[in-house]
Amino acid sequence: MEQFDFIVQTPVGIHARPAMLLAKEAARFRSRIQIQKGDLKANAKNMASLLTLRAYQGDEVTFLIEGEDEQEAAEALQIFCSNNL
Repeated sequence: MEQFDFIVQTPVGIHARPAMLLAKEAARFRSRIQIQKGDLKANAKNMASLLTLRAYQGDEVTFLIEGEDEQEAAEALQIFCSNNL
């Protein structure tokens, strides 16, 4: 299992457009990818699920990645987050 924390940087947080882009990026991988904020977990491959996190600027989220391409997914998602969230 790969895991990393990320602090949301964008002023609008993870709203519709960033959630759509994140889900699209996560869907490229076979691994199970979840994002956790506090007690809430969301399927990173599902835009609606991501929106339930209500992650705003300054919020810390944790990516939990498990599967055959978990290392590749973690690296790609860290880059994606740095550039888009």
